[in-house]
Amino acid sequence: MSTSSSEIKKQLSALPFWGALTAREQETMCACAQIRCYAKGELIYSKEQECLGLIRVLSGAIRTFMLSDEGREVRLYRVDKNDTDVLSASCVMNQITFETQMVADENCTLLIVPAVCLKTFKENNLHVRCFLFEKLGERFSDVMLNMQAILFTRLDRRIAEALLSRGGTTVRVTHEQLAGEVNSTREAVSRILKDMERQSLIRLGRGQITLIDPEALRRL
Repeated sequence: MSTSSSEIKKQLSALPFWGALTAREQETMCACAQIRCYAKGELIYSKEQECLGLIRVLSGAIRTFMLSDEGREVRLYRVDKNDTDVLSASCVMNQITFETQMVADENCTLLIVPAVCLKTFKENNLHVRCFLFEKLGERFSDVMLNMQAILFTRLDRRIAEALLSRGGTTVRVTHEQLAGEVNSTREAVSRILKDMERQSLIRLGRGQITLIDPEALRRL
């Protein structure tokens, strides 16, 4: 995607530390930053790829997850429009000691400050360094909340919350997609959904789920 320098500067100016950069630092960051587009399902970052850098989602959304040795995906968190992520800058942030992967959850456009550029700013600018550590703390909080849900929240409650969070009474999602969201297996999710259907809480359809009794789901 060809993007003008003025558009890159406009998007960079939304970063909290932008105003604390000198004119020369702003110019340097504009020169190295990129705007890239990814299609839904496209891999954005993984352990096999080079360190990416700081990411800001301009449109769409991405999901961050870990893969077990058996290939099971454990979802960590989702990054939506106007949010920023730093776990893809593992070579810059020495405190990141586990490997994550990122995939486009929707068609998305990302502002990327490459790791090679970001490292210099982290070492020489206190405001950039503070922002990176603050964002890193937020992400680890997200991960811990998700792990807490996996360990201590019943699966039917996690499924109900996932269905209600999408808004509306018709949720277009497959059992496999829903299983990925709640960090479970498709078989276990299908079993819970069928039980919910027997209780007249939902109605299952091809590629969609209709919420018949949202209030009862909320009580879960």
